[in-house]
Amino acid sequence: GMKSIKILHCADIHIGMEQSSIGNKSRQRQEEILMTFDRIISICKNEKIELLLIAGDLFDRNNIETAVINSVKNSLKSITETIVAIAPGNHDNAASDSAYLDADWSENVHIFTSNLQSIEFKDKGFRLSGGAFISSYANETILQSVDTPDDDLINIGIIHGDLVSDNQSSTYNPITPAQIKQSGMDYFALGHIHKRTEILKSGNTFYAYSGCPEGQGFDELGEKGVYIGSISKGSCNLAFRPVCQRMNIQENVDITGAGTIAEASEKILKAIKNKYGKGFSNNLYKIILEGEIDQQFNIDCTAVAARLTDEVFFVKIIDETRIHIDVKALSLETTLKGIFARKMLEKINSAINNGKADEEKEYRRALYIGLKAFDCEVKYNEN
Repeated sequence: GMKSIKILHCADIHIGMEQSSIGNKSRQRQEEILMTFDRIISICKNEKIELLLIAGDLFDRNNIETAVINSVKNSLKSITETIVAIAPGNHDNAASDSAYLDADWSENVHIFTSNLQSIEFKDKGFRLSGGAFISSYANETILQSVDTPDDDLINIGIIHGDLVSDNQSSTYNPITPAQIKQSGMDYFALGHIHKRTEILKSGNTFYAYSGCPEGQGFDELGEKGVYIGSISKGSCNLAFRPVCQRMNIQENVDITGAGTIAEASEKILKAIKNKYGKGFSNNLYKIILEGEIDQQFNIDCTAVAARLTDEVFFVKIIDETRIHIDVKALSLETTLKGIFARKMLEKINSAINNGKADEEKEYRRALYIGLKAFDCEVKYNEN
């Protein structure tokens, strides 16, 4: 049959990253990223992957502890049957202080350290083309015109960079679909964007971002992983494979009716248990509280988080609730407070009638703050 090659495409692992935003859980998360890398290595072993593509930002920076670098070198050395290709990114660029220039990487590891180069693996039936960041920025494309011979070798490309349209610029190696089309590759493995794309196609070239294998904050939500499958001349059969140990999740929870911290926490717990099932406790949550609450109930986000801290790996609470006030009854009063409420209600209704949701939200917030001010409850702060 037609020659095909089994690949695993990953990127943006960011080994050594410190997530200060999650406090004392940061160190554990750092080690878990290294464990997820080893999980990828195990897949290569167990599923006889012929080519492991690491499309940049394997490390979060260049001055990583030697022990951590050695851990990565040992892992890659353990998969002798798998050819490993690394295209250094903007975080782990191939500058003079890079571990990528060390002489002791195992023989199966091929690291690109300049503009586009090609290596042929004739016995395996494929050619590998890749390039590297050599500093933190690359304003010009690293993907200079590639001269790919038209032979029967499968052509695989690997690069870290920013997919842009023809007239756009980027300081992170701008790559256009036109360049990908002209590359003559069968598959181009991309890194840099932490959110994966579907498998895309430009001309006869398939390409994709695999995204990062572990979410690294609440701007990287949901299930994370790698692409795995086979590539042959003119065809691409890759599937997404989740490998993350935890997910970052943002959830809006309506706590209308809660009158105590315990009741609010109970509502949150019920909501996330229902949605995420028995593995719910593994995840990192950013919970946005919504709904209307009683004026007597002062929500303390830290207190709510304290009640959930034994239930989930990490939780951050943001309060966007509104105080429940019978504004209608209030607006009939002839007090200054009543007149204020009536004026704000008019503005809110007008915004609703004009379909201006953002404006409505602003006015509701102004009403809420104003009514609290009448009750001398507002603490003025800068944000």
